Amino acid sequence: MLKILTVVLMATLSGCAVFDGGNVPKTTLSAYEGDASAKPSVSYTSMAMGGLSGPKELPEASQSIIEGELLAVLESSQYFSRISKKDEAADISISVTLTNRGNPAALIPAFITGLSLYTIPSWATDHFDVVANVERRDGLSKSYVLADSSTIVQWLPMIFVFPAKNFSVVPEVRKNMYKKVLSDMQKDGFFTYDQNSVALVK
Repeated sequence: MLKILTVVLMATLSGCAVFDGGNVPKTTLSAYEGDASAKPSVSYTSMAMGGLSGPKELPEASQSIIEGELLAVLESSQYFSRISKKDEAADISISVTLTNRGNPAALIPAFITGLSLYTIPSWATDHFDVVANVERRDGLSKSYVLADSSTIVQWLPMIFVFPAKNFSVVPEVRKNMYKKVLSDMQKDGFFTYDQNSVALVK
């Protein structure tokens, strides 16, 4: 009996595939273009919003996941000499708010798909909005606003797609948005210190 349940569960999970929206171009961070011996320190804050009934602050567990994704991108970029939270002494401060919007009506077709043993397809899309407010100690500042999405398709033929389009697509969509912010920051000169810098206007 346990083996049968395991097979059914595996088939159910494998009957799903997740696709990125592709609104934000796939971003690969280039090498640090400033003086490598004088990389700036950065202070960051992260806020995750979401919910089926309307955006509200997500529970602590979800906050930790979203913050961990942001921190992973900051660390892997190798753009900063020090990374900390709410550090007023940091050279650059980044305040990121991610809002996850979904359609609660998508639960109904998903339920029908389950009852049909995945022979009737359904899909649901999560929309991600990122607002990153960046400020450098000398006054250089800018707000970056990005939007992307991920769509889960539930249908038995997706069993052939799932290995390449599994649930890891969702965090990768969010991480790619953070990478785009850092890439744009480098283009906008945040890593080239200039006492005469003026605030950028969005």
